[in-house]
Amino acid sequence: MKEENGKAGVKNKKLYLSVALGCAAVLLAAAIIITAVVLANRDRTSIDAGNSSGNEQVDTPDPNEPVVETPEEFISPLGVVNVLNEYGFYYNKTLNNYYEHMGIDFTADAGSEVYAVASGTVESVYTSDVLVGTQITIDHGNGVKSVYQYVEAKEGLKAGDEVKQGDVIGTVAEANGSEYKDGAHLHFEVFENGSNVDPAEYLTLEEK
Repeated sequence: MKEENGKAGVKNKKLYLSVALGCAAVLLAAAIIITAVVLANRDRTSIDAGNSSGNEQVDTPDPNEPVVETPEEFISPLGVVNVLNEYGFYYNKTLNNYYEHMGIDFTADAGSEVYAVASGTVESVYTSDVLVGTQITIDHGNGVKSVYQYVEAKEGLKAGDEVKQGDVIGTVAEANGSEYKDGAHLHFEVFENGSNVDPAEYLTLEEK
C-alpha cells in the first residue's frame, strides 16, 4: 500500500513540474512575441520619421528676387507728425476725383523744416512740375529711396549732395499743386527697387 502511495506521489510531482514548465514556456513565448512587436513598431516609426524628414520642404530664397534692406531706421520727415492722408485709395478734393494715393500726407505750417529720414545721396531736386511743386528725391542705397513733395528745397541743395539723417533739406511750401485744397502739407513717398510702397512700413510715426 505504501509503495502505491509513493508511486502516486511521484506521478503528481511530475505532473506539477510538467504544468509549471508548460506555463513558463507559454509566458516566455508571449514575452518574445511582445518584444518582437514593440521592436517592429519602433523601427517603423523611425523609418516614417526619416521619410518625413527627408520629404520636408525647406524654403530657400529666390536668387532672382531683389533683397531690400532698410539702410537705417527712418525718422519722421517733420518735427511734429499729423497724418492728413494715408497711403492707398482716397478722394482728392483738388481734382475732385478718387485715385490711388502713393504716399502719406503730413499737415504742417508753411515754412516748417523738412528732414532727411535717413542718410543718403540727393538724386534729384525737381522744380518743373506744377502738380507736385518742388520734389526732392534721396537715394538711401539698397534700392530704397524717399521722395518729398510740396516743399521748398534748401538753398543750394542739388543732385549729388550727401545728406545725413536729420539734415534739413527744405521747408513745407504754401498750398499748391494737385493737392492744394488740403492746405500746406508734406507729401512723402518711399520706393523699393523702383516700386512705390507704403511709407508706414518704414516710419515710426512719432515726434522727431
